[in-house]
Amino acid sequence: MIPFHIITGWLGSGKTTLLKKILHEYGSTKRIAVIQNEFAPSGVDGKELQSTEQPFKLIEINNGSVFCVCQLDNFMGVLEKLATDYEPEAIFLESSGLADPISIAEILQSPKIKDKVSLKSIYTVVDALNFERTFQMMARFKHQVMVADKLIVNKIDLKEDVQESVINHLKKWNPFAEVVTTSHCEIDFTDVFEDKQADNMMMLPNVKSGSKPDMGLSLLRMHDKISKENLVSFIESILSTSDRIKGFVNLEDGSTVAVQSVYNDYEILDMEKYEGRTELIIFNNTYSPRQLQKMFKG
Repeated sequence: MIPFHIITGWLGSGKTTLLKKILHEYGSTKRIAVIQNEFAPSGVDGKELQSTEQPFKLIEINNGSVFCVCQLDNFMGVLEKLATDYEPEAIFLESSGLADPISIAEILQSPKIKDKVSLKSIYTVVDALNFERTFQMMARFKHQVMVADKLIVNKIDLKEDVQESVINHLKKWNPFAEVVTTSHCEIDFTDVFEDKQADNMMMLPNVKSGSKPDMGLSLLRMHDKISKENLVSFIESILSTSDRIKGFVNLEDGSTVAVQSVYNDYEILDMEKYEGRTELIIFNNTYSPRQLQKMFKG
């Protein structure tokens, strides 16, 4: 199974800088493939990566986000061919700054790639300098934060006084992610090639590469609201048959909670300023998505 890493973040946050540093660190010793995605008809970041003079396979997908329907078949075809023909030790996707990656779980369950590529990590690069302007603009930026397992608060050298405020906001949107602060994306990369799975909203159970089970995935998206008591009952009713549950649930009292479980342990944490419907990722072979939705609604 080939480890798949996603690097996301708003426009100009430092995604390409982060990827360049990874190539400098590992390009000469690891077989790396990079997919760059831009909304524009052509990208310029590929040339910047090639300036590292490190060996790697570069594929550019432009004219739309790979997470959108318009690019979905193309993206899955590229991943399948890349995994088969190039056989990289790791694949890095630098997504468009305008991308909304909330649907990554569905994409990676495609029959074409689910036995070839395994999601390992989602890095979201956050621009500390322009954070206030960014988070007020777009719900999709919040989604970039919500799906991350590591949040990289970049450019703190340019605005150190905003650091605490930024981290507080990020923790409200994603209380489960690791947050690191940095300048010029100088972070510790020692975990990049470690043998472990992602720990984010879209992760698979924590199993070693090459031994991923044929685990059923259900994505519950609904506008229905539920009481906290009924949410707890729903989670506990499927906990013994679900390796992983994670997502966001809108409650009847108007609040929103973040939910995560690993096997028999689960957490429910209050969320602030969540915009969107209930979205739950459930890895379960016992119940169909329709059955789970019916159980959720009671």
